[in-house]
Amino acid sequence: MRYLILLRGVNVGGNHRVVMAELRQQLTDLGFSEVRSYINSGNLLVDSPLALAEVQTAVTTLLATQYDFPVAALVIEKEAYLTDLAQVSEWWGAVGDLRHNVLFFLPTFTAAMLELLRQKITTYDQIHYGQHALFWTAPAKQNYSRSLYAKLLPMALYPAVTIRNRNTALKLAMLLQK
Repeated sequence: MRYLILLRGVNVGGNHRVVMAELRQQLTDLGFSEVRSYINSGNLLVDSPLALAEVQTAVTTLLATQYDFPVAALVIEKEAYLTDLAQVSEWWGAVGDLRHNVLFFLPTFTAAMLELLRQKITTYDQIHYGQHALFWTAPAKQNYSRSLYAKLLPMALYPAVTIRNRNTALKLAMLLQK
């Protein structure tokens, strides 16, 4: 089974440095095969006969023992990722003054966070609720400050997600299929 591993907050602004080559080797040493990474922001692909829960536990344990700062991770099965991506509305990726992102639910994400978010959506935001992520389009410049997306940082939801832009999300889908 092929899995996608998404890390949160690594190698951003020189903080929480995780060397991808070292992490790939550590995952290989744990028994994962076909270990690859994409860009330096914590996107890894692995193959394993283990069940999803076992992979999540192995990755979480590895990160907790190898790094002296917390590194949150989400493991998603290939088919689940591709299914979520296939169900997104056409507006996600529309041309214009827009930013298109995916907010993936980390293990700490709760339904209460999602409900609170639903209550605060503005007319400037478009959100598709997937099984593993929120696919979000918001203004890039004009009216950005009026969007809910611009106000995510102080919300309880923010530390419970890991964010990728649309280009990265699509590239990861392509790499999962190789």
